Amino acid sequence: MKKSIIICLMALGVIAGFTSCKKGDGYRFNKYTKDLIVNAGQWEFDKGANMYFCHFDVEELTAEVYNYGEISVSREYNTGTKNAYQVALPETSYKQILLDNTEGSSDPYYYQQHIDYAFGVGFVEVFVTISDFYYDDYQPENMLFRLQLTW
Repeated sequence: MKKSIIICLMALGVIAGFTSCKKGDGYRFNKYTKDLIVNAGQWEFDKGANMYFCHFDVEELTAEVYNYGEISVSREYNTGTKNAYQVALPETSYKQILLDNTEGSSDPYYYQQHIDYAFGVGFVEVFVTISDFYYDDYQPENMLFRLQLTW
């Protein structure tokens, strides 16, 4: 009986050793999420790069986060509904619009919309480019992006 008690006490001691917490300096985990909202009229066109872009000042994106953290941007669809979902950037989607032809009717025009981002200390920029750079009658729509910083 004594032998069983000693074995149980030793087992409890081993378990306690594995589950005990050490006080003092430990690892820290920080996460910050920010919504980046772009209304259709806020997109700027860069003629040299042949794309639309929007610049966001993000003071939380410090040199420490830039050098040692993880930065990601996703686009959110169906915001505020039970059907909301996110797509991580870069994202390429395939679209179609109708263009008037010379005969007075419309023909389908198929294109790709590519959305990407770049960041630096203190800022994030989101870019929208379409295939063939055909921007006549094109303006990016309202978009919501979710920026996540982890460090």
